[in-house]
Amino acid sequence: MSSAIDGRDDVVLPLRLVEPITGDADFGSPSVHRELTAIPTGRSSVATLIRQGFFGHLVVLLGTVVAGVAVGLTPGTLVLVTLGVAVWLGFGLAALPAYERAGSLRPARRLLAVLALGALATLVVSDVISAELRATVVVLSVTAVLIVASALVHRAVMRRVPTLLVGPADAVNRLSARWEDRDDLVVVGRCTWDSTLPLGSATVNSVVRDVPKLLRTVRGARVVITADQALGDASLRHLAWGLQRAEVECLVLTDMNDYVEFVRPTRVGDQLALALDPPNSHLVGQATKAFFDRSMAVLAVVLGAPLMALIALAIRLDSAGPVIYRQERTGKDGVPFTIFKFRTMVVDADQRVEELRDLNDGSGPLFKMTQDPRVTRVGRLLRQTSLDELPQLFNVLLGDMALVGPRPALESETSQYSQWVWRRLHVKPGMTGLWQVSGRSTLSWDESIRLDLMYVNNWNLRMDFSILLKTIAVVVNRKGAW
Repeated sequence: MSSAIDGRDDVVLPLRLVEPITGDADFGSPSVHRELTAIPTGRSSVATLIRQGFFGHLVVLLGTVVAGVAVGLTPGTLVLVTLGVAVWLGFGLAALPAYERAGSLRPARRLLAVLALGALATLVVSDVISAELRATVVVLSVTAVLIVASALVHRAVMRRVPTLLVGPADAVNRLSARWEDRDDLVVVGRCTWDSTLPLGSATVNSVVRDVPKLLRTVRGARVVITADQALGDASLRHLAWGLQRAEVECLVLTDMNDYVEFVRPTRVGDQLALALDPPNSHLVGQATKAFFDRSMAVLAVVLGAPLMALIALAIRLDSAGPVIYRQERTGKDGVPFTIFKFRTMVVDADQRVEELRDLNDGSGPLFKMTQDPRVTRVGRLLRQTSLDELPQLFNVLLGDMALVGPRPALESETSQYSQWVWRRLHVKPGMTGLWQVSGRSTLSWDESIRLDLMYVNNWNLRMDFSILLKTIAVVVNRKGAW
């Protein structure tokens, strides 16, 4: 099949090319789907200098001069120090790839290492350190701090990295949708082929031709190749090497982060390999999380005791039955435990599940209803505000649960888990978790599991803090709560 785009008769390949808005272009081929995306058609020279860190390095150089004058360096020493810093910065600009020059911390680390070695050598060789030498060390330390500050400011200002995705259509579209709301990158183009067709040389050669076309339009962009075994194809390897020579950042994406342990690049002999390290197996990390969970639970119980007493009174006045609802849930490594919640349903709610099974609104093995007739009046308010979860603080104190972790599931749910879903049980269940602050009941089953596994495989204390803070906002907004 042929196409008349740009006035030429070309063979149409199973390739989709996302191009910038270029005015009155002829888009008529039924075989090539062209999309429009509002991306800049170029940057000024000043913008290029900012992106590559020239002005940041100029501020570092001026700051060095100001620091030298402030500490009283002699004119000769100040000139030498300034020239040395200028050479150091120039070496960094020349030695680092273009996409690392402005935001890299390596020049600062290297400078601090040189200062440390120089100070050690001076202490060993000389008994007396002159005031001029001390002042020089102070000035160069200020320089290192300014380099770090410049890099961090650049990362913050230029955090939305323009990104071009290359790969099969289904993988690229899925990744583009997943990154749509991120603030650290923006997908400005997609160069894809039909994933249902074999990856022939003609298709790959077309991709290799079209990627540089887009890069000439979107300067400063990086390329992310999402194809499985992408570098196994000779043409894609040559594309990656060509991008490297043109100082364009090229990344080959591995979609392992959600499903396996923390991935760490290493070498086995002369081969590059990926080490799979469990991130939460360190004894100090486990002890820190346990101490943090129990300490925060004690504080929450003490401060929340009056509120919990009021909730208990409201439940007793609203409907007959116990205040606390107890249910067996599946804990860490499949060990069952009894979970505590404020009762939000009528007493015989568990016996009425089967009669309501056809009205299930939940995804996967989860049973949920947006308008559950078993929920009491007070219970509906407690569910919308998540206050029914407060008694689980005692589960945290008992060690059955954590403040943050995957949702504590029923045995009827875990019995349907596949092997890869079962991994979410390798940590303690939590009162809140990553999927609860990312959509709650509005998420699909696969999305919920992906977020749970992302937490299991990448846990750290900073992530727990972040999830707890987001939980407050989610509870206030009542988003996704049934």
